[in-house]
Amino acid sequence: MSHATISFQRYDEEFKSLTKEIKASLDDDQFHDEESPGGKSSSNLLSQCDELLQQMALEARSVPDATQKRELLGQVRTYKTELQALKDEYNKQSLMASARANGGSGSQHRERLLQQQEMLKNQNSQLDSARRVIQETEQVALEITEELSNNRATIESAHGRVRQVTSLTGRARRVVSSMNQRAVQQKMIMYGVCAGLIIFFFVFLKWLR
Repeated sequence: MSHATISFQRYDEEFKSLTKEIKASLDDDQFHDEESPGGKSSSNLLSQCDELLQQMALEARSVPDATQKRELLGQVRTYKTELQALKDEYNKQSLMASARANGGSGSQHRERLLQQQEMLKNQNSQLDSARRVIQETEQVALEITEELSNNRATIESAHGRVRQVTSLTGRARRVVSSMNQRAVQQKMIMYGVCAGLIIFFFVFLKWLR
């Protein structure tokens, strides 16, 4: 297990613990507005969760295995969706608490809440679009990384074959050179034998006379 995977698991456990605290804080009767103990606690915990998700994304991108990297990044995206739902609930409770604190008629409260909820809905829609673009970009980056890895393996394999062919060519050249040397030696021996036979023949003829 790589160091990045171990760090991711540690952040994962911490994120689950924090989201559990956030849910308990939002359900707490102490949540009256952003300045109440419950409101401050939820706000701080949400900020910590944002930081954790950033760290988890960094660790996931550092994982060398492409398949595991996709799985971890998918888990981070799921956590982002979960965290956004908690943020929406926090904002909703903050708006309702603020409206109650400011007083006024019930219709004014409802109108103000509707306007603010519509603004939040638009912002969430923009955030969702941005997240989809980021996810698509991450997917393309992963595919490019895998393609580069495959190309690198192919190139390294080709280099290995080239080195092997070069080695065989060198050996063949040495064998041919050795054969040429032996052929020259055999020719010299043959020439020497022929010359010796000729000399012997002439000496033999002279001796017969």
